[in-house]
Amino acid sequence: PEGAIIAAHDPSDEGGDSKGYALRHGNVVLDVSEKVTGDANEGMDWALAKALQAQADHFTWDCDGLGISLKRQVDTALAGKKMEYHLFKGSESPYDPELPYTLGGLQKAKTNRETFFNKRAQMWWKLRDRFEATYRAVSKGQYINPEELISLSSEIDSIEQLRSEVCRIPLKRANSGKIQILSKVEMAKKPYSIPSPNMGDALMMSMHTPKLSMVKPVQIDFAGWKQYG
Repeated sequence: PEGAIIAAHDPSDEGGDSKGYALRHGNVVLDVSEKVTGDANEGMDWALAKALQAQADHFTWDCDGLGISLKRQVDTALAGKKMEYHLFKGSESPYDPELPYTLGGLQKAKTNRETFFNKRAQMWWKLRDRFEATYRAVSKGQYINPEELISLSSEIDSIEQLRSEVCRIPLKRANSGKIQILSKVEMAKKPYSIPSPNMGDALMMSMHTPKLSMVKPVQIDFAGWKQYG
């Protein structure tokens, strides 16, 4: 594991759905877990505590639903901390919309905007691409850029449940031809009746590596520098 440490949280309120959390260090997923009790605020406290303990560089959470109301809580908890937070809104247009969608170093003809319906589809597909690339590297012996691979820590207690959540995400037919994923609301309805993939969604959100904020330059007193050598 090397590179940015990214923590992601899928919040939920009381009422059946669990809260999801994932931690990724480079291409290694170190932690994926859930919290089944408490309200959204308790869940956010739990996720933030885990992220701070892991000394994450970035913290992101789902803000399409009730998550937007948790921004003040996150802002307060991370004030003065060396961790940047980011609001993930899966319903928005894809990241880097005009860049070409790439897989395995091969450039596709379509841009991200032309390929994906929204950020949610883009990040789920990025997770899928990582698993497929890892399969080709391990089983086929192909060389793949390590940054495009994924490894799951054997210390993840709920790895079988995570496997179940990740493998049952259905695609949605889009008239535009773009890649689209069923929303959680659609997944809960018949004929699907699929439980909310909270850990899977947390893992999906951790696939995005936010850009670091620019550090303000330090002002140097050149007059004093000349004076004192």
